[in-house]
Amino acid sequence: MKQQNLLRRAMADSGHNRARLAQALGVARRTLDKWLLPEASKDFRKMPETAIRLLANQYGIRRSSDFSMPYDWTDPAIPNQGLILKVLRRAEFADLVKLCMNYGIESVRAAVPIVLDSVDPTERGLLARILSRMIGNIETALATTQQASIR
Repeated sequence: MKQQNLLRRAMADSGHNRARLAQALGVARRTLDKWLLPEASKDFRKMPETAIRLLANQYGIRRSSDFSMPYDWTDPAIPNQGLILKVLRRAEFADLVKLCMNYGIESVRAAVPIVLDSVDPTERGLLARILSRMIGNIETALATTQQASIR
């Protein structure tokens, strides 16, 4: 979800106008206005991660971070399993590594069958091979790292 949509959703859910939301976030109204501009605008400013976390805490609007792809969700009731499933569907190696580091390789591996059941049957075999290879490579790398740290 784009930051403009996050902010608009926060305003709609809270009933705040721009001035009140800016005050609640502890920023100037002008700063909020720049966050709301389209990304193509020369005056557009990216919201800092702390502001996104504040939105999450105050208004229940969450966005995953530290991944190469935008895995956004706005329903605070969705558990971490939702993020795991989204990352697995995209099969981006760097994000899968981060996922395994944060949630454990066994949690990620346990979610693979759920993802495979949710994709089109014509894509299932290919995705299964890709995820199997990626997780295997991550396991090998982690084992090698653990052996090196023991020495």
